[in-house]
Amino acid sequence: MRNGLPNGWSWILFTPLVALSVFLPGNTFAQNMNPGSAQVQEIAQNVKEIYFPFNVYNKVVDPGTLKSDADWLRQHPDTRVWIQAYADIRGDIFYNLVLSYRRAQFVKSVLLRDGVNESQIGFATGWGELYPICRATDDACYQRQRRVDIVPPDNM
Repeated sequence: MRNGLPNGWSWILFTPLVALSVFLPGNTFAQNMNPGSAQVQEIAQNVKEIYFPFNVYNKVVDPGTLKSDADWLRQHPDTRVWIQAYADIRGDIFYNLVLSYRRAQFVKSVLLRDGVNESQIGFATGWGELYPICRATDDACYQRQRRVDIVPPDNM
């Protein structure tokens, strides 16, 4: 049921890797993008959130959205993005961090497989249940939390 996520002592090894992923992107990648810039607005209009089923990291709710995002990014090779993944509040904090990290890595791998240049992706990481966009405890809110956002570097 846990999709083979780490358990036991492997947490000691895996948790620092997840934490390290937050610090990997360099300042040169962000290129001082202006939040009101045309490129930032273009990304927001054309690259959509990707949603996941409960407790799953390797299958998306709507594969067409992920394909559309990959197509747009491939057609705009100068666009730079970060991939941020989230989980709903169910499950413990470490499990949700790992689950969301794996979602981010899954989306990155699909984008690369579909022809997006790796240099366009600054980093892909998971934030678990941190930074919720809703606080209700119903299925609609849970679904909104189980997502990956592909954002310009300055939208962190």
